[in-house]
Amino acid sequence: MARGLWDKSRELIDWARGILEREWPMTIRQIFYRLVSMGLIKNTKADYQRVIRLMTIARNDGRIPFNWIVDRSRPVYDPPVFKDPRAYAEAVKHSYRRDYWTMQPLYGELWCEKDTISGSIAGVTDELGVTVRVGRGFNSTTRAREIAAVLANTKKPKIIFYLGDHDPSGRNAEEEGLSRVLMHYRFITGNSQASDIKLRRLAIHKGDIKKFNLPPLRVKDTDSRTPGFIRKYGHDCVELDALPPNELRKRIRVAITALLDEAAWNRAIAAEKVELASFIDTVSNWPAFHSA
Repeated sequence: MARGLWDKSRELIDWARGILEREWPMTIRQIFYRLVSMGLIKNTKADYQRVIRLMTIARNDGRIPFNWIVDRSRPVYDPPVFKDPRAYAEAVKHSYRRDYWTMQPLYGELWCEKDTISGSIAGVTDELGVTVRVGRGFNSTTRAREIAAVLANTKKPKIIFYLGDHDPSGRNAEEEGLSRVLMHYRFITGNSQASDIKLRRLAIHKGDIKKFNLPPLRVKDTDSRTPGFIRKYGHDCVELDALPPNELRKRIRVAITALLDEAAWNRAIAAEKVELASFIDTVSNWPAFHSA
């Protein structure tokens, strides 16, 4: 690599590291969009591939810690197996967590259009015990029915927060996804209005493009949903990945905590501590813990 090109690459890695220090965990695509928003690279496939290549180099040589960058696009499905009873006992000791939402007056969950950003929000959603459903576009009939059955079994008002692209497909996936679920929900519950379910989009909005200097894309003329989108929002669209991760996590935290009865939440945490102590005491006396 020529000296000038290497200097530019090193500078880009330094910028990316500075972003990651403040906003990790992030996906490669989120890093790419942050660099585009800062005017350091262009919103092109070539520059995206360049970021992928440089982030690989920077992690391999230690400039960027591996855990700062997440990738949920290739899930692994491990079977629930253990090497011996002792390993299982250890898992039992550390895996119990009470469902804090059972004592709440409302129920909230998060729907996300794409799995790629789930790793960057897992910290806050895990902390708040929020179910995250990844649609990857449009839910199948089977999936819509399964979601409707879960919601029907939750006998309290339900608020669904949505994360999706601001483009014709993303906007339509939000509307059609809810419509499919509600159709099955009405059938299961007999509630023709389904008035106990509300959906609220947290990201991404048209106003975010200007507010966060996001790199807009032009809507695809080949998409049959494009004319309706243009009439309502204009010609610019933007991917969910472009929103700064800290802003995305903040929106999720603010939205979810606004639903909570804090006193009931704290009681659930206190009960969990007592139950967990009991589990640990019981499991520690299993024969597996005293075997060689």
